[in-house]
Amino acid sequence: MHDRLTLAGFGLAAALVGVIAAAFCYEVLVRYFLSAPTSWTYDLGCYLLAAVIFLSVPEMSRRGAHIHVNLLLDALSPQRARLLRTVIGVLAAVACLAAAWITANETWRQYVQGVWTLSAVPIPKWWVTIHVPYGFLNSALHFLRRLGGETGETLSIGGAE
Repeated sequence: MHDRLTLAGFGLAAALVGVIAAAFCYEVLVRYFLSAPTSWTYDLGCYLLAAVIFLSVPEMSRRGAHIHVNLLLDALSPQRARLLRTVIGVLAAVACLAAAWITANETWRQYVQGVWTLSAVPIPKWWVTIHVPYGFLNSALHFLRRLGGETGETLSIGGAE
């Protein structure tokens, strides 16, 4: 179920990239051909970019596609490399859990205090930041699952197992 949620978030992120592209195409058309620039496209692009990033991060963690340098791992014996991978996985999970906690608290504070964005088209700030703890928490769960030997790699991009 966690893999399916992650994949759905990744699909939503891909769709949002399309929305951002369409909005900027619209902006170019109306600005240069109708001399009527919009006030909302830049803000929309910024708001949705945060969602795209943090809806995508869990899928990259599930796949093990995050950036890593193998120089040290390649130089170690297989047992020591496995141990180092475990330590790195634990540290990654702890860091993601801590970041999820911190960003969830900040998102809650923004919601409770009614904080709005400072932009041409202001919206409640928590609408933008709610994706951050989601991304960190789900990435932490994928790191923990990988430590437990469960990789989630049997789930295909199409959603079928």
